[in-house]
Amino acid sequence: MTRSGWLVLTASARGASHVAMDTPNQDAVGTGPAGPDGVVAAVADGHGHWRHLRSARGSRLAVTVGCQVGTELAGRLPASPDAAAVTGLLTGFAVPAIITRWRDAVLADLAGDPFTSAEQERRLPGDDPVIAYGSTLLLAVAVREWLAIAQIGDGDVIGVRADGRADLPVPGDPNLDGLVTTSLCGADPAGDFRVAAVDTARVPLLALLLATDGYGNAQVAQEWPEAFSRDLAGMLRNRDEQWLASQLPAWAARCASGDGSADDTTVALLISPAGRPPLAATPPGSTGRDGDLDEEETTIPASRGDTVPSSPVPAEPDAAWQAAAPTAGERAAERPGPGGQGRAGGAR
Repeated sequence: MTRSGWLVLTASARGASHVAMDTPNQDAVGTGPAGPDGVVAAVADGHGHWRHLRSARGSRLAVTVGCQVGTELAGRLPASPDAAAVTGLLTGFAVPAIITRWRDAVLADLAGDPFTSAEQERRLPGDDPVIAYGSTLLLAVAVREWLAIAQIGDGDVIGVRADGRADLPVPGDPNLDGLVTTSLCGADPAGDFRVAAVDTARVPLLALLLATDGYGNAQVAQEWPEAFSRDLAGMLRNRDEQWLASQLPAWAARCASGDGSADDTTVALLISPAGRPPLAATPPGSTGRDGDLDEEETTIPASRGDTVPSSPVPAEPDAAWQAAAPTAGERAAERPGPGGQGRAGGAR
């Protein structure tokens, strides 16, 4: 028997390349409520390029603004919306509000803490100040049977169907080549946003993953979303949410390791009421192994070092919107999480 309400779990890990260069985790993650049974989740990836010298701040501001706007979008949703109504709210309200409020937040941050002389020396003449805060943003609002999704920049949004097939609701962007990404600080952020409205009554989903590019870049197989979806569907059938919450930081840390992408890796996993297994589905003390699942995929040990604990979204909104702290993933891994194997690589 499933329980009502969406659940969101989060984790973030500092990339091995950032550890080596002594730079902070430039990703951020935030969550918030969307009505009595809904959730808002956002992940953001601050750009590592020297020109975006305050991008860690930019990503934190992005998830804060994204969650605030997402909560407001949920409140504006009609009682019986259709796809056109949800898409209209995304394009007509959410996207413009995110762009305006993020820019305002950046300028307020700068007014309170102006560029130092050292930072000024690194800036290009004539650069708009917001360029220093450049960040991507992936936002999902899960309310009733609807998922409202908005994305600017790279990263992955993957829906998990009950039969294990992957659903990729957000349109692709040919401008993303693995080296260059669109951004909130870009010349035309409104034109660079992609949105999607998913009616889960018609396209039932067990879960939705939001991930910065550190997760996808750690995978060997090009079609890794299909493997991820298949693996996670199996886990949702056989594991309780505490087990998933305990594993998510390890998956992020493995992707962020030197045997993964070596890049900051941040994930938000939204689990639908249909995907929420009964509590204590895995007996206490059990390894959770099941003949139904590939053992490598379901017995990922915890990594050394600090990790961000995953937790259900709070019943009341947090003033800081639960921004994730940086973590260090130090242990090499054969598999960084469901659906893929680690590979050697570097930060974007």
